[in-house]
Amino acid sequence: MAQSYEGGVVFTPAEESASEYLPNHGVFLTGLLGKSRGDAYGLYRGTIAPSCGIALELHEHTSETVMVISGQAVGLIGDREIPMGPGQVMHVDKNVWHGIRNSGSESLEILVIGHPDF
Repeated sequence: MAQSYEGGVVFTPAEESASEYLPNHGVFLTGLLGKSRGDAYGLYRGTIAPSCGIALELHEHTSETVMVISGQAVGLIGDREIPMGPGQVMHVDKNVWHGIRNSGSESLEILVIGHPDF
């Protein structure tokens, strides 16, 4: 559970509640920081089940950065597919079609930053 302090917050991402990111079944996101708190960007923890992913999407006013924490992924930027593994980062400028899917047999764990928040 997040603990707020004057001028800050401390939390454990795994302890915060996640919601399914529909219509992308098998994709669960936890909002950690964002415009609801007054933050200039959004920070999300994601879990993607095997054979699932986030379909191509476009953010008109937001760039997106995704870091693979664990598992295997295919990042999608426009019509390109980029294999990704733990420690790799994909950054996508605003107004660019993008997505990500789990290409492995175990859960894919990611961190997502949206600037500004989605």
